[in-house]
Amino acid sequence: MRKRKMNITHGWFHFVSVDFLIIDDVQFFSGKEKTQDVFFHIFNHLHQTGKQLILTADKPPIEMQGMEQRLLSRFKWGLSADLQVPDLETRIAILDTKIKMDGIDMPKDVAEYLAYSITSNIRELQGALITLLAQSSFNKKPINLELAKSMIDKFVKNTAREVSIDYIQKVVCDYFDLPIELLKSKTRKRDVVQARQLAMYFSKSMTKSSLAKIGMHCGGKDHATVLHACRTVNNLIDTDKQFKTYVTDLQKKISIE
Repeated sequence: MRKRKMNITHGWFHFVSVDFLIIDDVQFFSGKEKTQDVFFHIFNHLHQTGKQLILTADKPPIEMQGMEQRLLSRFKWGLSADLQVPDLETRIAILDTKIKMDGIDMPKDVAEYLAYSITSNIRELQGALITLLAQSSFNKKPINLELAKSMIDKFVKNTAREVSIDYIQKVVCDYFDLPIELLKSKTRKRDVVQARQLAMYFSKSMTKSSLAKIGMHCGGKDHATVLHACRTVNNLIDTDKQFKTYVTDLQKKISIE
């Protein structure tokens, strides 16, 4: 018993002597009374001495079950931030930074393709980049879009993939030679409206996103606008041969399987 107490005291001293404490997945403290009691005192000491703490969890404090109220109240003292999966622009920026830091010579379209294809998390995105570089080096092949597509097929072949709304918008805008900002704008020009409706149509049919989310990505439109766009596209497929060609071409381009 004395030895166990000494170990706890030693562990306590280690934590209270730091200037900065980061703890991941604090939700796992739930139901562990002794752990919570020890952490309560560590938290108090560090906070009272002006030290910094960063805590992460898979849910906000209000949703944590089996956690002492005195701890939950302290979790609410600081700034709370809801961290989401990085969006397309963030993923591209992370890749660009990594490429520049490592002095890698990589075409822009290849980096963008990686960012469009790997949407789950940054670790997988970095892993895809390393795999692409390795394949290029080992097989003595140039880093291009063809190699990237081949690598992506193998890299995520066992993972259920879903194209993103961002990816669909990029393909549609490239096809019609329009800037994405214009597609998301409020303009009612016929060519832009048509491209926007196609982006909504494919987002509804090829992703699991809600109508509200699709509308939000397309310039803050509501769900009724998305439904109208889908009906319009279906009608034009049946009545306009040129438009049907657009849909067929885009279907092939958007697919990343």
